[in-house]
Amino acid sequence: MAELVILKNILVALALGALIGLEREYARYKKRGHEYAGIRTFPLIALFGFLSAYFGDLYSVWILGIGILLIGLLVVIAYFLMNRRTRHYIGATTEVAGFIMFFIGALCYYDELALAAVITVVMAVILYARSMLHHFAKRMTPQELRDTIKFAVIALVILPFLPNKGYGPLELFNPFITWLMVVFISGISFIGYILMKWIGERGIAVTGLLGGLVSSMAVTTSFAERSTQQKKIFRTLVLGVILANGVMFIRVLIEVFVLNRTLFPHLLIPLLVLFALSGIFSYFLWKKAAKAKGKVQLSSPFTLLPALKFAAFFSIILALAKVALFYFASRGVYLVSFLSGFADVDAITVSLSQLAGESLALETARNGIVIAALTNIAAKGGIAYWFGGKEFGKLVAVLFASLIVAGIGLLFLL
Repeated sequence: MAELVILKNILVALALGALIGLEREYARYKKRGHEYAGIRTFPLIALFGFLSAYFGDLYSVWILGIGILLIGLLVVIAYFLMNRRTRHYIGATTEVAGFIMFFIGALCYYDELALAAVITVVMAVILYARSMLHHFAKRMTPQELRDTIKFAVIALVILPFLPNKGYGPLELFNPFITWLMVVFISGISFIGYILMKWIGERGIAVTGLLGGLVSSMAVTTSFAERSTQQKKIFRTLVLGVILANGVMFIRVLIEVFVLNRTLFPHLLIPLLVLFALSGIFSYFLWKKAAKAKGKVQLSSPFTLLPALKFAAFFSIILALAKVALFYFASRGVYLVSFLSGFADVDAITVSLSQLAGESLALETARNGIVIAALTNIAAKGGIAYWFGGKEFGKLVAVLFASLIVAGIGLLFLL
């Protein structure tokens, strides 16, 4: 039986090495890499790592250490030889990938197949995305780079040192939880921001869909302003707003799923129904909307000031929710949800997810989040109606009113 396990793990190591080798062979064929290693070398490196770990476990751990030194020496020699051959500086991407592949082979021996597979897939994606990554870096502005570095510092350096305990009456303030939520919400926004940067101006519909990951309120405001200038494409602009708003429901579900798995099933039906209605509206608008390019001007989600504002807003909402729950029970939570929805859905979602199942009933938390979402829809409808073009504003108001009515009906039915 042990021999079969070893054989299986060897085959997995060879397969993972072949995957990276295939990508490197393809890159060389497309003239995006050099001839250091390909579809034969990488499986052999993985096998070398596997055998080094095997004999190190069987005889002496020094064998594994010698294997690491040998593969490191091979990588250095190959790098300098390739630079001398080409007579100009080349990157060390393939060499580093070969070094990592040695450890992937060792992981396979120790039966850490899932970890080895994840590392291999991530490495393959990074290697294949070379052109996209370089393109993204070229398009990045100095301000975006500075903001990204700032946020990396406050997220990865400051967060681990914050105390994870409540302070004040009713333990209203927890520094670690507050800052963790800043990192979490901004991380979702950053994913949407990267997609926006990569795809560029590919249509108002796609812009609204991706912009909803960053801020559906920003999409609504931007498209409302544009509708006053380009009245002929108002249906396309409405489509972008509806898509951005639909993404908001999915974003809320993702936040709840990560923070409170117990609360997630209670929110699944109402938010999926609202998302489905948004999808139906989008389908009919898509059939009527004219093709047009669009771009929403969104600032980097990693700027420090918005992160601090969200931290303060989140802390206030969480404190108000606790106080309202303590003095007014569920009615106080609903009032806080209603008011917070005018500004932000994420803060009240995160706050109630933290409380649900402990000091707050799951049904109350669900209703509070739905109320905040409906209030947010009403706020965006008001922006579209008052600041957008006449046709644009009316259509958005009618569609959003339908969503609000449906949401209120779901609150009474569930």
